[in-house]
Amino acid sequence: PHPFSEADMLPVSSALLTPGRVERRSIQAPGLQALFLVGDDERSRTWLRQRVDSLQALGAVGLVVNVNTAEGLARLRDLAPGLTLSPASGDDLAQRLDIRHYPVLITATGIEQ
Repeated sequence: PHPFSEADMLPVSSALLTPGRVERRSIQAPGLQALFLVGDDERSRTWLRQRVDSLQALGAVGLVVNVNTAEGLARLRDLAPGLTLSPASGDDLAQRLDIRHYPVLITATGIEQ
């Protein structure tokens, strides 16, 4: 048997999340590690390029919530050296935090784009 690989987790899709605009709002989630949701789309790639430094400063962890291929995942990682990007459905988070769109940054005190 071959070892389980990340490629086996692809494609990843999140039925409840689409690329779009996110209104900034406050949340109370003490102790939550900063995390961000992106997809393999132009809006997410642009957002990631613009924010890579602030995401690194926050120690934010990335979830790639819509991605079809290992190549797409690799392209996103190339834009964000030093950041962890893991393919994972964002539907559970979307429900818990009432999020409909990405890219988005989620911290202990707020949700913003």
